[in-house]
Amino acid sequence: MVIEDRFIEENINRLLIKEFLKKEVSGAGFGGMDIQRTPMGTRITMIVERPGLVIGRGGANISRLTEEIKERFGVDNPQIEIQEAGSNAALNAQIMAEKLAEALVRGWHFRRAGHSTVRRIMDAGAKGCQVILSGKLTGARHRTEKFTEGHVKYCGETARETMEEGYAIAKKKAGVIGVRVRIMKPDARLPDEINIVASHKEKVTVKEPEKTEEKKVEEKKEVEKPEAEKTPGKVTDIKGVGSSTAKELEKRGIKSLEDLQELSVDDLAEIKGIGKKTAKEIKEQLKKLSKEES
Repeated sequence: MVIEDRFIEENINRLLIKEFLKKEVSGAGFGGMDIQRTPMGTRITMIVERPGLVIGRGGANISRLTEEIKERFGVDNPQIEIQEAGSNAALNAQIMAEKLAEALVRGWHFRRAGHSTVRRIMDAGAKGCQVILSGKLTGARHRTEKFTEGHVKYCGETARETMEEGYAIAKKKAGVIGVRVRIMKPDARLPDEINIVASHKEKVTVKEPEKTEEKKVEEKKEVEKPEAEKTPGKVTDIKGVGSSTAKELEKRGIKSLEDLQELSVDDLAEIKGIGKKTAKEIKEQLKKLSKEES
């Protein structure tokens, strides 16, 4: 058998098993099914609202279902597991669709049943839900009514990942009503929801390399230098150089008197706040200071 044909056959078989179990446990509140192949056989997990009705007295009902699935669908060693919906029943789209269909069959008005279902789903904590009823609701003509609340996605990958859908049929005397329930669960994450995590900076301690004997000798020589060879004072010590002029000098990288001595009169005159006359005075003062230090 071609592998594509085998996939199609398995999916058809899966759908038939789901329809069979849905019909057999309709009174127990069927909420979905999952089939997994294991080394021991085939595990079938059913979500139901009332597991006692599925298991039966002494497990008789579940044993009967296991044998029927094995014979009718050729499933190898089927093992049925029952999972109770519990408090999450209101967030199960299939269970809520079945309940809504039952309410319509019992004679509830479609608006009352639709609004009641939406309210119950939202009270359970859903981010959003939509109930769609199609058929002979009132009158002789077919029509569709929608009841929507909260966030609902209609198409695309976001809808496939975040929306859970359930289907059911309400058979009434006037005709058949199709019930479709779509629920966005509380833990559904939308693409526009972003969580910003604060980064924790690790403190890295860097050990200083051990100094060699040569470096120690150089450091001692630097310490023994006379004070006369040290860098002169600030630029503002020179008469004619104010704070604003000092800022302009700092912008050009001139922060000490030693840097100032390297500039010519023309270079100083080009600096904002220093004219030709002031530049000459500054150079004369620098010459006097250098003579005094020598």
